Parts: sequence; structure tokens; C-alpha cells
Amino acid sequence: MGIKYQVNSSFFEKWTPEMAYILGYIFADGSLEDASYLRGKYLRITSKDEEILLKIKKILNSSHKLQLRKPIKINFKKSTYFSKVLYLLRIGDHKIFDDLINLGVTTRKSLTLKFPEIPTLFFPHFVRGYFDGDGSVFLTKNNLLLTVFTCGNSLFLENLSEKLSKFLQIKKRPVLFCKDSYQLRYYTHDSKIVLDKIYEESNNLFLNRKNLIYKNYYK
Repeated sequence: MGIKYQVNSSFFEKWTPEMAYILGYIFADGSLEDASYLRGKYLRITSKDEEILLKIKKILNSSHKLQLRKPIKINFKKSTYFSKVLYLLRIGDHKIFDDLINLGVTTRKSLTLKFPEIPTLFFPHFVRGYFDGDGSVFLTKNNLLLTVFTCGNSLFLENLSEKLSKFLQIKKRPVLFCKDSYQLRYYTHDSKIVLDKIYEESNNLFLNRKNLIYKNYYK
């Protein structure tokens, strides 16, 4: 008989700032695993930043252990490199699995990702969660601020661009194709507006290294 781990199975039933953030993070760096052969349904969340998975684990009241994937050798286009260390939070729970399906998360997320219906109050928290998973922020020597959202699905970013434009009264940005993914980019003026809003009531629920770049802009 397997080990029974603790988790808040009803966490995704009700919208809260924490639920919206974690849902956003799952849309970026999470996936669902339907292991029918084991009669199991799993939520998988990965990150190279252990700190954010520990925060998520605590909020979910989860006793699951983080798994570590050491760097692996990858051969790509006649080049060889090693992947980064990855942490994995894997939670087996049918209720969580089904609730996430109802919220728009799919088992083949990268191919079928659609922007979910989010109550306006929780929209900034969802965006912050997605940003921490599949976003980047850069600060140049000239104090120019660049915020980037990345996705394998252009329609998701087009919807995000439209919703951010309406929510923040900023210009709708085009989605760009860059190498093997799509990007949505905001430059200094609008970048500041986006980041100000998503960090406004974050209650320390964010990825520290990205938040530090944002803070350094104001310094």
C-alpha cells in the first residue's frame, strides 16, 4: 500500500489570490498526468527555483516531497549541453486533477492551452503566477525595463495581450515568434505598469529573483 500524502483537495474550488497565483503558475510550468494504469491522477509542477515550489507546497498544505532532477546531457543541432537542475512537485489527487480540468488545464497543455475565465479581482494574481513560470524581466544599464511573457501557443498570448490592454489601459502588444516559442513583450513605460499591478497586493507570493529586478528598477 502506497504512502498517503496530505494535501488540500478542495483548494481549486474557490477563487482566492493564492489560488489564482498557483493556477497561473500551473498554466506556465505545470501539467496533468492521467496515470490510468496506476488509477492515479497527478498534478505536476516543475521549476528550477526550489523556493517557489516550497511556497506553493505550503499553501496547498501538501506533505509531498520535492523531487530533484539532476542535469542531463542534451544533444541539439550538433551541440551538446547540460540541462539545469529541476525540482518537481508531484501531487496525486483526483479532486485537484478534475478541478484543474474544469479550470482549463489539459493533459496536453502546450498544444491546447486556452486563456481561462478569471474573475477581475484575481486577474493580477493569475498573471503574476504565469509570469513567474513563463515570464522574464530585464533591466539594462540605461535603466530600461523589459517584461516578457512566453508561451508555445500564440492564441494564449494574444488573449493575454488583449486582457492586459483592457485591464490596465495600455497599448495592446503584438505576439512575436522567437526561435521555438511565442513572446509578448512590454517595454519600460508599459512594463512598469504591468509589474506595478501584479506586485501591488502580492503578499510575498512571488519568485524572489524576478521581483528583485523589478525593485532594482526603482533604485
